[in-house]
Amino acid sequence: MKYLKLNFWFLTIIVSALFISCNNDDDDISQVEIVDFGTAPSSTTITTGLVDVITENTVRYHTINFGSGPYTVTIIETENNIVLVDLGPAAAFAAELETYVDIINKPGAVIITHNHGDHYGGAGYFTDLDFYAESTVANQLNNTADFTSLYPKTVIAVSNSQEIGGLTYTFNKVSNAETGENGYFYNEEHKVLFSGDLVYNLSHPYLREYTPTDAEDEIDNWVTGLNKLKTNFSNYNHLFVGHNGSRADVGTVIDENITYLQNAKDIISGAQKLSNGNTATTHQQVIDELELLYPNYKEGGLYLSLPDAFFPGDPGANWF
Repeated sequence: MKYLKLNFWFLTIIVSALFISCNNDDDDISQVEIVDFGTAPSSTTITTGLVDVITENTVRYHTINFGSGPYTVTIIETENNIVLVDLGPAAAFAAELETYVDIINKPGAVIITHNHGDHYGGAGYFTDLDFYAESTVANQLNNTADFTSLYPKTVIAVSNSQEIGGLTYTFNKVSNAETGENGYFYNEEHKVLFSGDLVYNLSHPYLREYTPTDAEDEIDNWVTGLNKLKTNFSNYNHLFVGHNGSRADVGTVIDENITYLQNAKDIISGAQKLSNGNTATTHQQVIDELELLYPNYKEGGLYLSLPDAFFPGDPGANWF
């Protein structure tokens, strides 16, 4: 009888411990904060592009890809705020973007990644919002007539970290790469990186500012910057880019860009022969070869390297 009583007593302790453990597990689950964002604005609001929405507990991300660029605007939505990352190149896109934002109907702010018109062209539609940028990029924007004609207020410069729209973002840059100052920023809490035009997603990058005949090699700088991003952010959950949406396989997409840039550099320098065995001597030959090597890539900024791309008589990229 003693033996049976002891076994019953032991079994009671085990069952009680399991019950307490399960209750604790339930408590842990109930403590995970989840925001009910409701239904996202209809994708049909954007007639000139495509919309993708990712919802994760307390944050919802909207990526809107306009046109053939494709020019990407990312909206970071939290329970009470939104932050727009870049604004596209043109008023036609911005009008639809404004409608989409109005449907979300939350206080907002804007972050501009770098001083290129295809990232701030819609600024005139959002003059009631505060704009932020990495400090050197902010200085460029504040002294660029094309930008200030659209947004008359001062862009707020961020040199390290800043709380914007309820989340904390850390800002940094890579100099003399895709352009003179490429800003990027990240949120450590949710492990998301916003790379601007340092990383393109399955799109041809803008190579116009690559000047191999000058002393500084922008592609080398760009690749060095990408390797730093890969080291620091490969374990992040999402990478939101300046052209063509987002990726979850952060390290892979960075590697894709490094390989592309190395191919482009070698083709332009003659170190890599064209598929027909010849050496590239014209802009068009370089572009044709890159389109051959990457047939599924979107247009991106590739054709802006050609002569006459910006105005009649434009000599094109300074490659040769």
